[in-house]
Amino acid sequence: MSKPITGQYEFLHRSGIGLDYFTSRIDRLTLLPNGRFNLLIQERSRISSAAQSLMNGQQIATNAPEIRSEGTYSVQGNAISFRFDDGAIEDGQLAWNGEGMQFGPNFFNKVSDSTMLPSTHRMQKDMEDIAKGLKIASTIGGMAIKAAKTIQDTIQTAQEPGPGQKQQPPSSPPVGTAQPAPSTPAYTSPPQSQAQSITTAPEHQEQGAIFCDQCGARVRPGKRFCNNCGAQLP
Repeated sequence: MSKPITGQYEFLHRSGIGLDYFTSRIDRLTLLPNGRFNLLIQERSRISSAAQSLMNGQQIATNAPEIRSEGTYSVQGNAISFRFDDGAIEDGQLAWNGEGMQFGPNFFNKVSDSTMLPSTHRMQKDMEDIAKGLKIASTIGGMAIKAAKTIQDTIQTAQEPGPGQKQQPPSSPPVGTAQPAPSTPAYTSPPQSQAQSITTAPEHQEQGAIFCDQCGARVRPGKRFCNNCGAQLP
């Protein structure tokens, strides 16, 4: 094996939907020249962590939660053994071409010979995913704003009365609200025909009156005898 074993190794837990920076988990293993190692296990993807923070009413975090472990390693041929500071031991197997190693159930690909600087390939891939994510977020945001405006315009159109429709009368005032007293309608004189009939009614009644021939008393029409003197009426 010509390549040095020191450097940075990665194992990518792919989500299958792309944009690994947001949707996948990345475990990082760094082998230092002094026989020490650092292992970072990403617990959740960034988008999953942001969703959980939102559900818990917390501020959305941009960093993915990680578990950090340290310890020492030893190499014998292609076999590598890891002894964690907490006492745990894990065995691994280096690839014959130096491109990675089997560490536990996962195969870690070597991404950089440097133990200090981040992987150039990883930085480039993360920048591409971030640019795509921002573009998608901008598109979704524009679609959401357009949909909200369309809904608002539809509601306003439905509330406005169309041609030939009457405006709805105002609703009654709430209980307990002082209401103005009803105004007394002004007196209006009856129509001329009605006034004429009122004034001429007594005249018709006067024309139909009957008087007794004996005493001159007034009697109602249809009477046969005078109510005053008892004389027979004609």
